[in-house]
Amino acid sequence: MQTDLTQEQQLKNILDGISPFDRNPVWLSSLAEFLEYVGNADLETRKTLEFQQKLWEENAVSGVGMGTVNISTALEDPEFRSWIAEESLKALPESSEERITRLQAFHDEIAIRMKQYTNRIAWVKICRVMAAFYPRYFSTITYDLMAQECHRAWFGDSSRRPKVVTCQHDLMLRLEELLGSVESSPKALAERMTLPWFVYEGHVQGTNTETVAEVANDQGEVKLKPLPALQRRKGLTSIRGGIATLIKALSFVEDGVRRDELIDFLRSEFPDYRESSLRTTVNVLKNEFYVIEEHEGFVAKTTRGELYLETEDPRELIPIFLTRVLGIDHVLLALKAQDQTSRELYTLLQKVNSGWTSDFMPGSIIKWLKGFELIKSSENGMFSLTEAGKEWTDQIHWTPEFLKPTDLGEETDAPDIDTDFLNISTIDEIALVNEVTASTAFASRLVSQLHFGLWSHERRHFAILAGLSGSGKTLLAQRYGQALTQQFNLPADKHVFVQAVQPGWYDSSPLFGHINPLRPDNYVRSPLLDFLLQAASHPNEPFIVILDEMNLSHPEQYFAPVLSAMETGDHLRLHNEGKSFDGVPSTIPYPSNVAFIGTVNMDETTHGISDKVLDRAFTMEFWEINLENYPNWQKFGLNVQDLSRVKGCLTDLLSALETERMHFGWRTVEDVLSYLALAQKMPDIELSHALDDVIYARVLPKLRGSESQRLHEALLQVIKVLTEYDLKRCRAKVETLKRDLSDTGMMRFWR
Repeated sequence: MQTDLTQEQQLKNILDGISPFDRNPVWLSSLAEFLEYVGNADLETRKTLEFQQKLWEENAVSGVGMGTVNISTALEDPEFRSWIAEESLKALPESSEERITRLQAFHDEIAIRMKQYTNRIAWVKICRVMAAFYPRYFSTITYDLMAQECHRAWFGDSSRRPKVVTCQHDLMLRLEELLGSVESSPKALAERMTLPWFVYEGHVQGTNTETVAEVANDQGEVKLKPLPALQRRKGLTSIRGGIATLIKALSFVEDGVRRDELIDFLRSEFPDYRESSLRTTVNVLKNEFYVIEEHEGFVAKTTRGELYLETEDPRELIPIFLTRVLGIDHVLLALKAQDQTSRELYTLLQKVNSGWTSDFMPGSIIKWLKGFELIKSSENGMFSLTEAGKEWTDQIHWTPEFLKPTDLGEETDAPDIDTDFLNISTIDEIALVNEVTASTAFASRLVSQLHFGLWSHERRHFAILAGLSGSGKTLLAQRYGQALTQQFNLPADKHVFVQAVQPGWYDSSPLFGHINPLRPDNYVRSPLLDFLLQAASHPNEPFIVILDEMNLSHPEQYFAPVLSAMETGDHLRLHNEGKSFDGVPSTIPYPSNVAFIGTVNMDETTHGISDKVLDRAFTMEFWEINLENYPNWQKFGLNVQDLSRVKGCLTDLLSALETERMHFGWRTVEDVLSYLALAQKMPDIELSHALDDVIYARVLPKLRGSESQRLHEALLQVIKVLTEYDLKRCRAKVETLKRDLSDTGMMRFWR
């Protein structure tokens, strides 16, 4: 459950639990030293180029991240340095309102003066400088968008989004209200001003994953967070007026309007637009640039939209542009290498997404890049990067991806794949088996059964591993997937996917995504959908999907599309909204290079497996546990005598319980040994007492059943084993269970 930071006590509890110097001693020490250096600098020192360069470029308040605006010309001007130095030493007013007014004026005047030296304002650097001068009133969250998100989390989701100084002042004042006044020492100031950052990092950052285009590291340095190509928007919608239309619409929204009022405003701006085009423009603002948000038909500006309207600086929108739209990063990196013609850029974008068969979408992307002043064209028709474009290109720390034809763009349907296929016969099966069995208790024959069962049919690669909880079913599936991908020299993390099945799945939407009912133009993609699209794009490579505890819901319901397609060979249908919807194709060829492995437990929390599912699956049971095969007996540091006693006890208990299938698996064995390894460090705890406690906790809770002669005999045998190994507490509990069975005809551990 997400913590409510607007609740004073909850926020205070979090703050009390943070020790900044313990969390990041290097940063805090550097920050304290820097604050001391700035605080001790007199007027003449502050005027020097050396001081100003350290203040602006080597500032320890936060990493500069995306704030890489070149301000060297300003720093070389003695007049600029003198003005900064003199203003920074002026006393601040006592009252909060006057102090905020004074600080905001200083902040804004720096920005105004900086325009004389550069076309872009170094907002992050300005905030770092203000924090260095006034650590009592500024936090180390110097990227304004993140500071606003923190402010919203602390003070509530209101329409009020304060200016940068007010935002910072509010955060620090809240700390003073909760924690008291801060001391004047650099160490105390460093600790206090980093607290908002540590709360943001742990409790605010990433809570709205849909719009997260930037993340910060453990020193507050901001980096772009790119989406994989499959999850990106396939282009940006071109709207009349471009940037100017965005600003007009945001100005009209102001503190909030109804959706129909916004559409009426846009109609007055574009009287020749059809109704559908007006709605599209609203969706561009909401779903492509995330500058507005909608709740129950009421439209308001997002934090990003508020900041963009205030500054009209593209830096507020470019992170979304770079990380969420397909092809933007390709264009910028290509222009970084050399200038390009429009045809060369169009050709590049059509290679990025082969679904863009016309120039329409590449042309729209180029238009937006020009609108954001990231690229420019010369008289000879060549495109090149602007200075801002160069700075943002330097923030691309990833290698852009190309979509394969089957990843699908907006203008194409899914092609059949019949020219390339997975040839499973090329692998070294002996090496595969050895890789899976190494350092595990799995028998070679078991691994061979799974491998042959999965691939014996040309298309129906589906196995179900059923049986005892903790017997290694999921581990076997994972080890097999890793060994198989290793045979093809492929990374397992990209080719093995574990899907934890949840109760209450009644259709395929948890697996393949669905159309968002609150945003009908948006398709909510699932991780498994992207995995299957990737598999369809690489038909000659193996992919493994592990459905963990697949019978927590009915497989014949949520898995129905796959069961049908694997039987008939038909395309796997994802939706019925035309050829492509929000970048998701309506169908994909059934990926016969994908093997599905489901694990099932059979208890009162699960469902039975229907014939429809069983008819398509190779089924394996996991009930036999041979403790002699366990490879980690020596791992936990027990001496030979104690280990022999524990091993004998577990073996005898397993034998006694196995007839009623109440025995235990490798997970329980591991837990018992791990517990004993910790207990032996306490000299006053005897082995028999520790073993008694852990058997009581890990083995006995599974004991339950109804009247039968075989169950009585099993309990008698268990009591005999517990007596032999002097496990008094366990013996008393089992004797109680046996009496319950005799008196009532049933017994269970929990009663």
